Parts: sequence; structure tokens; C-alpha cells
Amino acid sequence: MPLALSGIGDEHVSFSNNYAVIAAMRTLKQFEALVIHDFEESVFHMESHGHTYFEMGYIYQGSGKHFLNNSVLEYTTGDLFLLCPEDSHTFDISERTRFVFIKFTDAYFKLFQQPGQDDFTTAEAIHIMRNKLLKENKLEIIYPNSEILKTSIDSILLASHSDQDNSHSQIIYHLILTIIAVVKNSISTMAINLSLIDPAQETLISYIHDQIYSPAALKVANISLHFNIAPKYFSAYFKRRYNISYSQYVNQYKASLIELRFQSSQFTIRQVAEEFGFADESHLSRFFKKHHQLSPGAYLREHSGNS
Repeated sequence: MPLALSGIGDEHVSFSNNYAVIAAMRTLKQFEALVIHDFEESVFHMESHGHTYFEMGYIYQGSGKHFLNNSVLEYTTGDLFLLCPEDSHTFDISERTRFVFIKFTDAYFKLFQQPGQDDFTTAEAIHIMRNKLLKENKLEIIYPNSEILKTSIDSILLASHSDQDNSHSQIIYHLILTIIAVVKNSISTMAINLSLIDPAQETLISYIHDQIYSPAALKVANISLHFNIAPKYFSAYFKRRYNISYSQYVNQYKASLIELRFQSSQFTIRQVAEEFGFADESHLSRFFKKHHQLSPGAYLREHSGNS
């Protein structure tokens, strides 16, 4: 039975025809606070694209690769991806996949905010959705969190078929908060830091992530100038703020991205070396071996043997 696209006015469009899908999506009311899409297909209907919403993308069933910004992440049944307006992504489907996308604006949570209540819920949810590391690492959602997540998704889909406006459904709102709680609980078991609540700190980390392919921009002399911090104090400032040295953070982050490139089997050693600004393949090999105790060639052979 073909699945339908919900949340686009009163239409339900079969995904047996991708042209109908795209036409239906174009009718999306851009200013709805909450939109829910539930569909299944064998070839993803859109190339890499941006968003006007914050999105929770749940893999109800299927497998393939998720191309998210500069990362390539394998996906399978039960995975959850968090997307924000700054992101771009697409999917390469290996096994026919059912997707559930829960899309909301940053004003969605404010619909349920009581008079005099602070804006903590909105700030926390958006902070999690924007976290850069959640775009480069797949969320590890294990039992019982995985069952709580699936039950929440099923309940949202069921509730979305009521006559009530989904944007104002208290049931869906609290189920979305449950999903955020599942994400927070899952993150606590991963090496991901959500404690960066100072906007200046987030800006600095975001800048590092954005410039990771430009070694010159990340030299202390340049980044300190960009953030108006005296170069001789920058390293101490960073260590005090993040409990890790600046060079360690940059190198560990770069090493993790390079590992993801090799895991995707989409890039050659030369391509990765050029992308990250290494002088040549041997320079990349020394860097990678220092962090992973394997040369890129050995890592690729080992990864290929395990795939």
C-alpha cells in the first residue's frame, strides 16, 4: 500500500509518482508551524537541498546513505537525523525506505508557552537541532530509547490524522518533547558536548567547523584576529573554555571527518588530502596514522573487509 504525504493542506499524495510528490511539496504552506511527512520510495525524490524548517528525519524502514552537509552517514531502520535551516542533504537509497519527517519552525514551541514562562524549551530544542557534531555523527539510539522513539513516531502519525490542526495539538507537542528527551539521553552516552550554551562559544566552534577545510584560517594568528582575541592569549582562552587544547580539538575534529570520508568509500586518499588542505597524500597519511594507528590504505582495506 503506497504511503501518503500528510501535512500539505488536505492533500494525500501517493508516492508511486515522484512528479506528484514534488508538485505536492511545492504546495507546502511555508509558514505552518508544524508539518509532518510520511512517505516511502526507492529513489529519493530530491537532490541536495536546504530547508525552511527544523526537521527530525526518522528512518521507519530501509537503508542507504545520508549525504548531510559535508558528511556521508550510513542509515538504517530506526535512525534519527536532526536538520536545521542551515543544513543541506539528500539520500542515496539502497533498500526501499520509509521516511517520516517532522518539520517545525522556531516559533512552534512558543505556541505552547504559558504567559510569564521562560523560553527554555525553545532554546534547548533549537540548540540541540543546531549542534554541529550531530550532523557529523550518527545518533546511537539503543534499547529502550529506540522503542520509545518508534512509539513516539507512531503516536505522532496517528495523532496527525485527527481533525485538529497539528500545529496546536498538545499530544503531538508532548510527543516531540519526548523525542528530544530521547535524543538528549542518547547523546549522554556519546562523546558529544551539548553544554555550549554561550552564543559566543557556539560561534567559535561553528567557525572552526566551517573552516576545517582551510588550514590557514585556523591558524591561531588568523582565528584570534577574527574573534578579536589577542593571539598570545587565544590558546589559554580556548583551553579554559572547552577543557581541551585548541590544536587537539582541531586535529581530533579533522581526524573524525577524514575517518567518515574513508568509511563512506566515496573518496580516494588524494581527494581527501586535497579537500582538507594537506600538502600531499603522505602528509595526510602521517596525520591519519597518528590519530588512528593505521595508514589510510590499511584503514580502507580493513573497512572494505568489514563491509
